[in-house]
Amino acid sequence: MKIETCAKFVLSLIGIALLTLSGFLFYQRLAFIASADRAEGEVMDLEHVRSSSKSNPDGTWRPRVQFRAPSGALIDFTSSSSSGTPRYEVGESVGVFFQPSDPRDLLLDDWFELWGGTLMAGVIGAVFTGFGWLVHKVTSQAA
Repeated sequence: MKIETCAKFVLSLIGIALLTLSGFLFYQRLAFIASADRAEGEVMDLEHVRSSSKSNPDGTWRPRVQFRAPSGALIDFTSSSSSGTPRYEVGESVGVFFQPSDPRDLLLDDWFELWGGTLMAGVIGAVFTGFGWLVHKVTSQAA
């Protein structure tokens, strides 16, 4: 098998797998939001996440948020996503999506937290698929 044939196959396979993952993540988020309730929370603290990466020696920040569930329980959680500069300030009000059956199953109502993974998988998948197609076009014209 020629290297070009192998390259277009591998690139396309990785691209299609990532596009499939993106579709799955998109559906999963839509289903979560459709079944979730929404509450207002408050940023209680900004947690510094240290990085071992030389490209980001300063690390990142993620908010610790608190909100009251309909049962009256006070739920405290730290966001799973972080950023190089804090996106929130302590005391700021933020939206929280949570599952009524389990208020600890939650997500911040934040564009990146909801859709960032889906978008990244989709863009990277499209790039790999595009390169696979490009290798196919170049090799089929050369033959």
